[in-house]
Amino acid sequence: MPPKYSQHYLLEWEKMVDFKDWLQPVGNDTTKAYCKYCKCEIIAKVACLKLHFLSAKHKKSIEPAKSQRTINFPKEKRDLNTQTAESSLAMFVCAHCSIMAVDHLSELCKHRFGDSKSGYLRIHRTKCTNIIKNILAPHFVQEIVSDLGVQEYSLLLDESTDISVSKMLGVSIRYVSIRYFSRSLKTVISTFLGLVEIEDGTANSIVNDNATVMTGTNNGLHALLKYATGNDNLVLVHCVCHSLQLALSHASEGTLPRNVEFLIRETYNWFRHSSNRRLYYKSIYQTINCGSEPLLIPQMCNTQWISIEPAVNRIPEQWVELKLLFEVARCDHHCYMAETLYNMYNDPVNHLYLLYLKPVLAEVQVGNKLFESNNVDPTKLYKDLCALVQSTSRRILNPTATVDIFTQNIDSYLDPKPFMGYVFETKLREYNLQPEVENHLRQRCLQFILLDDRFGAVVKKLATTPEVAETLKVIKPSIIDIAQEFRVDASTIDKLMSQWRNIVHIKWQCTSSTMDFWNKVIDYKDAAVFSQITYLVKTKLRNRLSVSTLNAILYVRFGLKRAGKCCYSYTVPDNVLRSIGTKECYNSLDNDASASTSTYTPADEDQDINILFKNIVD
Repeated sequence: MPPKYSQHYLLEWEKMVDFKDWLQPVGNDTTKAYCKYCKCEIIAKVACLKLHFLSAKHKKSIEPAKSQRTINFPKEKRDLNTQTAESSLAMFVCAHCSIMAVDHLSELCKHRFGDSKSGYLRIHRTKCTNIIKNILAPHFVQEIVSDLGVQEYSLLLDESTDISVSKMLGVSIRYVSIRYFSRSLKTVISTFLGLVEIEDGTANSIVNDNATVMTGTNNGLHALLKYATGNDNLVLVHCVCHSLQLALSHASEGTLPRNVEFLIRETYNWFRHSSNRRLYYKSIYQTINCGSEPLLIPQMCNTQWISIEPAVNRIPEQWVELKLLFEVARCDHHCYMAETLYNMYNDPVNHLYLLYLKPVLAEVQVGNKLFESNNVDPTKLYKDLCALVQSTSRRILNPTATVDIFTQNIDSYLDPKPFMGYVFETKLREYNLQPEVENHLRQRCLQFILLDDRFGAVVKKLATTPEVAETLKVIKPSIIDIAQEFRVDASTIDKLMSQWRNIVHIKWQCTSSTMDFWNKVIDYKDAAVFSQITYLVKTKLRNRLSVSTLNAILYVRFGLKRAGKCCYSYTVPDNVLRSIGTKECYNSLDNDASASTSTYTPADEDQDINILFKNIVD
């Protein structure tokens, strides 16, 4: 009979899943094992250990310890390739297309261009929307807040109505300058702050929604905010582009006949919904002009009179062809509108009005585009605006007159028979109008320029920073008026004047570029307060998206614009990427009470925006 087999305790048993945490050796007996929870010895055999592990006694003994103990798993480095790809797709959607496109775009990327680096990509409309609203938008808002710090800025607020007929309030944020100055980027930029949905478009409603805008001396938002806060330091700077628009609209209402606008609007409407009419006119035009194709007649906007300029530029160039078109149309179709338009095109006075307006509106449009441009020297805009006012006024002034058009009445300096332009005068002689008709036409054109004197009011209200060359002169213009316009207190004005005098004694290296020069001035340790002008740029938005989603998309789009990058080149920080795919990503922007994360939350976003609004009135 073979000897009885004796098993000895093995330390490797303690690493087995069923035995670890409770199995221990018995010090003086290697044939036994010890359970620290049941406090008993067991024969050192695997079969016996398993029987004890499955016993009711062991399970009852280990239960309290099992509920109390914590298992420390080793920390694994999380792969962020998938989150990076999904955030890039979300930024692509914000910058280039609608959210619906991401359903097919993600599948295309996964099946056709996927590799080991792209990870497990799965992003569709719901996830994309939540990444935009809850991850990317708060990230870019936090960047704005960090970039601004405590420095001053200006706000432009305007009202728009989207296609869902809900009122919107568009907000742009700007430093007290031509644009918002970013110290980190060392440049002047303009960026988007947010949209606020309001009950109606009145100033009271906007105040109740904790926002700021609209002008109006007594009941405008600016006046109501000053009254409500008791703060007289709120500075109102009118939009130059909008002021130019109002000046033109005011001049046209009192001088030009209504049929000029009617002719332009209905010429566009004639072709608007009919491809057959466009093709027929194309054949007429090509027959007359040896195969050349006609340029489209642009639409005139009902709310902006300056939008008439492109049409005024096109219609006179096609006057003969359009006149022939409506002559044929009235005979073939017996259409009332064709008859009306033919009679208007057959009237030489209408043609002369357009020929007169063409160079005037073109000149104003150039000035308007300068103020809308992002790549223009802000210190030269004031001179450009003054040159525009002087140029339009000189059209009707006596050539030898010496008059300050900004401070003096020019009525006594008017030319009795001003030159209305070469094309106008040439065509006027060709038409050979009756003297009384010609005089009436000239007087109405002259009055149009006279009523344009509202341009001068725009210039008077516009404060400006002198150019670099003027700044570095020993004898230079005072900046007290600018400081007073921005409500700078008396002690600060004294410091400002001291710096203004002493700036010439520093040897500055960058004097050719206005932006580089003022960047050096700001960085200089003795430089403190330098006021610059503010101008406003309007943003109109129309979308069926909800306000929160539309806000988030604009945060991302303008954040990419500020950084000078696009969806494929912007690097989202790792701490932001880690939130993608988590519960935080799907938290509602409107339900921030339940959010308890250490990253930037929608509640922080709302708080930061409220701080920005509060700073403007403190």
